[in-house]
Formats: sequence, C-alpha cells, structure tokens
Amino acid sequence: MKKFDWIVVGGGIAGISISEILTREGYSVALIEKNKKLASVATKEFHEWVHTGSLYTLMKDEMKTLKYILGSLDDILEFYSSFPNMNLQPTENGLKIIEREKNWFNQNYINFKYRLKNRKFILTWIYSIARSVALIEGIRQHDWLRRRAGILESVTARYYLPILKNFLKIFSSNKKFFQIESTDFTTNSRLLLEDLVGNSIANGLEIFTDNELQGVSSDNNVITARTDKEIIVGEKMAICTGGGLEKFTNIKLKRSYAPIAVVKNVPPATKSFVELDYFKNKCINIVTKGSSYGMIGGISLSEKKDVEKYFNYMIEEHKKINSNIEVLEKYVGIKNEILNKGKGEDRNYLFHITESDKFKNVWSIIPGKFTLAFSLAPEFFRKIYKRNPKKHFKISTHNNDLSTIIENTVWGEVQSRKN
Repeated sequence: MKKFDWIVVGGGIAGISISEILTREGYSVALIEKNKKLASVATKEFHEWVHTGSLYTLMKDEMKTLKYILGSLDDILEFYSSFPNMNLQPTENGLKIIEREKNWFNQNYINFKYRLKNRKFILTWIYSIARSVALIEGIRQHDWLRRRAGILESVTARYYLPILKNFLKIFSSNKKFFQIESTDFTTNSRLLLEDLVGNSIANGLEIFTDNELQGVSSDNNVITARTDKEIIVGEKMAICTGGGLEKFTNIKLKRSYAPIAVVKNVPPATKSFVELDYFKNKCINIVTKGSSYGMIGGISLSEKKDVEKYFNYMIEEHKKINSNIEVLEKYVGIKNEILNKGKGEDRNYLFHITESDKFKNVWSIIPGKFTLAFSLAPEFFRKIYKRNPKKHFKISTHNNDLSTIIENTVWGEVQSRKN
C-alpha cells in the first residue's frame, strides 16, 4: 500500500491551498473530498469578494483582522507571483490589477456606502466612518514596493487630522449615504483554483473525490484514514473539513448563516457595492458578475430562524434600487468559525491551525476568509517545517480538464442553466 507524506482531508480552499504548498515542496499528498468535486461547499457559494482590509476598518478588534487580511496580500505577492495568471502588482501607491487574457483578479472594486440618513447624531457611527475612510485611504496609498502592509499598527498620529477632516465632512453631508470606492475587488475563483490544483497534480497530487472520511487512527507514526471506499495511509494529516471538524477533533465551532441570492437584470453600469449601517441587520450588498448577473447578500446570522426574514428584507431593498431585478436562486451559506470566548467574540474571521490532542502529526484547519488562504498555506508550512516555502518556482503544466474535478460557483451554474 502506498504511503503518502501527507493526507489532506477536505477539498475547499484550505485543503487545496495546503496541498499546493506541500506538493510545491516535493511532498507526496493525497487529497480526500467527500463530494464528487472539489470546492463544492463554501468555496462554491461565496461572492468571490477579495478582502483587502477595507471592510474590517469598522471592526473594534485592535485591527487584528485588518492586519491578517493585509498580511494575506503580502503573501500573495511573495509566494504566488510565479503563477502567470496572478495579476496583482505592487506599486509605490497601492496595488495594481493588471488586465490580462486570464486573470485571478478583476478591476471590479467594491463601493462602500455608509448610511447617514437618520444616523447623523449617532456620533460613534460618524467617527467609525471617518476612521474607516482614513484607513482605507492609507491602504490605497500604501507603498507595497518597500513595506509589508501586514505590519500595520494601530491608528497613529498621521491619521488624526484625516479622521477629523472626514468627521466634519461626513457630519455636514445631507446625503443618504457617504460613498467611496474601496480597495476590495473580486476574483475569478475557478481559474485561481484550477491553477493551484493543476500545479499540484503536475507535482504529484493524488485526488480521491466522492470519498468521505469515516475514521482516523495513528500507530507507529503512521496515520490511517478510513474512508467509505478505501484505506489511505500517510505520515501526517491536515483536516480541512469545515463544519466536519468536530467529528474528528475536540474543537467547537460557531456556525453562522449567510443568506445569498443570485439575481439578473443588473444594469451594465451598476457597480458592486455594500451598504454599511450602524445597525448591522440593515446592511446589504451586491457583487456584479457581468451579463446582467449579480449576487446579493449582506450579513451572517447567528440563528437559522432569522434567515427568511433577512432574505425578504434584502430583496426588498434591492428592488427599491432596481425594480427590474429578478431573483433566480436563493441559498444559505454556512460559515464555521472558532471564537475566543474569553474576549467575548461573536465573530472571528481569522484562520486557525490547531494541532490535534487526539492524534500525533494531525492538524485541524479553519481557513477564515477565502483571501486568507494565501497566508494560511505558507504559515501552515512554516509551522510544520520551521522554514518558508519556495517563493519562486517553475509552474508545472497539465492537460487535465479541471472542470471535471472542480465545482462551478453557484452563480456560474445558474448562469449556465439560463444560457
């Protein structure tokens, strides 16, 4: 029986990115996925929104999430620039998205609309907007050629005057929203995943789909994965099964529910946007997909019973903006997070790498945001091998039709059916 260096369980962005970084370094990897295709759960359902930290300038977590997100962009530039379709370019004044025939990333920037109507005298909200706008401008102007962005510290003196100016400008506005174009943008996630998986296959990755992990055992430094179809053995294991982690670990997850809908009849001139509000249940967003398609959503809910009420609210709000919008499909994305209860968290967007207390040489992974995968994989490698993975490497070519093993996005499937 073949013995792998690594068994990676779970074919979402966490499992795919970790498999790629390991095969890049010459390790043999078996990737096990319970569904018929990879990227068929959370990685299928999401908006394809690439976070640059803009949204998290409103969070009160000592800028921890913002730093993680910015660090992931540092790591994209440092560890993924060998991929020819990786089209982010560092400049002295922000990140530049280079348009090519095939792109990982799009110049589809997310516009932020901070609600002011009936909120003007909630001064903490006005200050939060002023601070958010100042920090986004700092991200926009960051010198990526000379400085990593993830080393950003808390708000320093250089932000005080911009925040004050923003506060006065926002407070004196008589508009319903204060609007800016953020630094966040979108990704062609299937192309990105195809590149990662294709390079991994060319470097020896073996993929076992339609194979659900049933049990794990460890004996004499050998990990045995028992699936519903076969036995796979290896020296080490990474479990990246999202909500399935609890079956094999002592980790307790917080689940939240994200109402999302695929829509059409979105005018070509429509820009992707998020409406941000002091009252979080009033937030909505749309990410445009071209050809009159889009995805609408807004918030994640702690209670499943609240989902339908929010669906009705967000659809009604979007119809106020565009009465012709048509809902093609509704679904609920499930988000799995590990909370630090000692800090009273209700959400945690960060990735977590946890060594098993049940089995030796087994680690559990929660990826956090899709964007964080580009930090997750290098950090996982550093954690295990105490060194950095390769930064520059030859991309191995492949002739596989990867659409047969990588699931389309929900919106892509809906569009295909309609066309």
